[in-house]
Amino acid sequence: MRQEPARAKLLTRLLQAHERSVLFGRSAPWPREVILKFDARTWPEAFAPDGREERRLLISAARDLQSDGCLRIVYHHRGPLSGEPKEIRLGSENVDRAYQEGQRLGFEPLSLGLGEVAQHATELAGDACPPWMVAFLQKLACDARRADLSAIGMQRERFKREWRALVPALTAAAGLSRGINPAWERLVSERLLHDSKALSRVRPHVIAILVRADPRWEGVPLEEAADLLEAYGVRRKPGLIRCAGVATLRIGPNLYRLQDFIPVAHLPEAWADAWLDAVTEAGVEMVTTVENEYPFLSYVEEASGPANIGTRGELLVYTAGFPTPGLVNILTRLSERKSGVSFRHWGDADVGGIRIWWFLRQRLRRPIDFFRTTPEWVAAESARGGRPLSPLERSALRRLRTELRDLEGADIATARKVIDVLLEYGVKLEQERF
Repeated sequence: MRQEPARAKLLTRLLQAHERSVLFGRSAPWPREVILKFDARTWPEAFAPDGREERRLLISAARDLQSDGCLRIVYHHRGPLSGEPKEIRLGSENVDRAYQEGQRLGFEPLSLGLGEVAQHATELAGDACPPWMVAFLQKLACDARRADLSAIGMQRERFKREWRALVPALTAAAGLSRGINPAWERLVSERLLHDSKALSRVRPHVIAILVRADPRWEGVPLEEAADLLEAYGVRRKPGLIRCAGVATLRIGPNLYRLQDFIPVAHLPEAWADAWLDAVTEAGVEMVTTVENEYPFLSYVEEASGPANIGTRGELLVYTAGFPTPGLVNILTRLSERKSGVSFRHWGDADVGGIRIWWFLRQRLRRPIDFFRTTPEWVAAESARGGRPLSPLERSALRRLRTELRDLEGADIATARKVIDVLLEYGVKLEQERF
């Protein structure tokens, strides 16, 4: 019985090494064995000054496991360690027996999680998802059976720790891809996962899946996608219209002047109709959308307050990254009401910034000019350095460039030039640089 912990420790280390290796899942014969060194670096506690008993138990357990066909020992043949194990090896002839014994001792094989996720992805792919989600799920299912987890950007070791969270995350992502009525996160969680708190627990996985699956977000870094679920109608905070300009809203018997909200207005989305009426009456000629908060606030300060923005016929709207469905609906209605008003967008010079512009342009179905993040500004600032584009971001920019290649419009031509400059210099810039 004293050997059981030592047996479990040896098999766990050996099987973990196997599951990290290129030999995992490969049929016999193998070109080489999985090798685990028996030395102070791998087993520091056994080779410590007081580790003699620990080392004796490990050696005894290794010899018994070799007798059971679970592994093979290579011994030292000379020196002070002569007769002790030098390496513990796992060959194709040992792997089945090693897993049987390992599971008896509590080891969970990687194949369990791979099989569960592959099966779940296959089932979800048949649930009337949009083509892009079906393609992602089918690829994930196929790749998982081969222990290839590149579709979800995970190493095997992390996958093994987190695959149980991936199952509900895939369910939630597939449900969101089909479209939902906008609702609070806990309500969406109950509808999709039958647990009001489950979506908050697996939110990072859901975001990572959607960023990789939905072509709208291709190349957008995960660190910039924290609020991405709002674009699918998942609300975690009250919807707001954050804006600056001049207009007078009528809410019941009360009047609210937009220019009196200092530094900017944070209006509830429930006031959308009144806001649209006020903006229409105010004679707004230009709507400027801004991606990030501090440039939004700085722009208002630069203009010496919202009143000055309004006097030049401009309305400033903060999108907070990718705009929510509610905000997109409001901007679309404004565009339809005032066909003569022009739109422009100020965002980051990177994949996310251009994707936000393109997202707005597709939803509003009208030209949206680039503001401040122009090809000339990007070229001038890139010459002073910036954060390097990753290979994934370069690939995403090239694909978006191809998507825009045959489309017409001055703003689309500008977008192509911005992409060309980003690819030429190989860096990305945040709008805060302006």
